[in-house]
Amino acid sequence: MDITLFVTDNCISCRRVESQLRNLLKDRNNINYLVEDVKKVNSAGIIFAPAIFIGDELYVYGDLDEEKFLKRIKLLHSAS
Repeated sequence: MDITLFVTDNCISCRRVESQLRNLLKDRNNINYLVEDVKKVNSAGIIFAPAIFIGDELYVYGDLDEEKFLKRIKLLHSAS
């Protein structure tokens, strides 16, 4: 499973979400976690940062609800 976080420079929310994701995903070897700068990648359609994608699908803009996120990735992982 791929998790991508799109961020921008000088974004407090982006840094907070990046820290949350690093902590949540640090021991999950089955998840590829990537942080991308919105300005440096082809980010057509991303209108707000931070933006979290699970696979190729937008999961959420803005802050992360850790409990909902963990439930979501657990459901997706068990379905594959």
